[in-house]
Amino acid sequence: MNDTVTIRTRKFMTNQLLQRKQMVIDVLHPGKATVPTTEIREKLAKMYKTTPNVIFVFGFRTHFGGSKTTGFGMIYDSFDYAKKK
Repeated sequence: MNDTVTIRTRKFMTNQLLQRKQMVIDVLHPGKATVPTTEIREKLAKMYKTTPNVIFVFGFRTHFGGSKTTGFGMIYDSFDYAKKK
């Protein structure tokens, strides 16, 4: 993994009805084209102290000029709740 990749979360919301945490993810990656979603999932797992198999990320769009990508992410409380979606 490249250390120049920075991940920030905003619009964080805990959805208790669906047992998950929802957020908008900003990925800063100067000098790099895009970041694989597997790498984003691993970094989010470290940030929120969970496993990557309960993290789902989607809808990433790179801003014009590069170096910043925005998308959505969900972290489920357990894999059983994630399977019900």
